[in-house]
Amino acid sequence: MAHTKRETLEPVTMGHLRGHGVTRLLVYCESLWCNHSATLNADWLPDDTILLTLDSRMVCTACGLIGADVRPDWSQHTNPPGAGRALC
Repeated sequence: MAHTKRETLEPVTMGHLRGHGVTRLLVYCESLWCNHSATLNADWLPDDTILLTLDSRMVCTACGLIGADVRPDWSQHTNPPGAGRALC
């Protein structure tokens, strides 16, 4: 069986996300019964913060579970202010 070489990618950091204009994170509780989610302003996080390291450090404010799914909030790019409004 031949071994295939896997490409390794650098981890996504807050500095990388800021470079793409992302300043907020979406945080989803990992509890199967809670379903709580929140938007987090990430301006206070250092640029070298790795996004995946935040998952295990988040605490749900609804149920208290430690652990969440943290993702970039791209809505700033997909829903810009004024989108969908008619111009007069």
